[in-house]
Amino acid sequence: MPQGAARIEQLVSHVRVRLTRDIARLRVGGRELADLRQGSQVTLPIWAMEKLWKLGLAEPVGGVIDLSKMTQILWRERRSPAELVELPENFYYNVIYALSSLRQKDPESHKTLLQAYRDIVSLRMAKLLAFALRGLDPSLIRNMVEEERELYLWVKGAVDSWIESIGLGVR
Repeated sequence: MPQGAARIEQLVSHVRVRLTRDIARLRVGGRELADLRQGSQVTLPIWAMEKLWKLGLAEPVGGVIDLSKMTQILWRERRSPAELVELPENFYYNVIYALSSLRQKDPESHKTLLQAYRDIVSLRMAKLLAFALRGLDPSLIRNMVEEERELYLWVKGAVDSWIESIGLGVR
């Protein structure tokens, strides 16, 4: 899938949010919601959640990805060399958003969070490559999120094609 198409698909995907303040009326995608209370959860398109998040009205269910959560995920990922660990809902999207909001506010925290993110991505990519080299069907890989599934299918296709081109393909 082209990169722009993946971003569009991500923006129209839905995510559960927890309201951080009361909202009397909210109109989203032709749907009107009324009398929403702080703490209640609503499923919204990611683009709508972005708007509410920027206004301080909502946050993703599961909370914002911070350095503490990233450190825990990184620790678990390192301790599990043969399989992917479970990620919080909308992990990649939430980290991107957390990084963008930290960039100006707290450059040092941004740098630390970015390094942990890079380490997690590197570990998970190495595992995905190992799975592709073994020819695993994606349905057998636990805890692979949609963004990784896209990458995995592309890498597996390239590996399979290359193996075929050097005469090692199954015949």
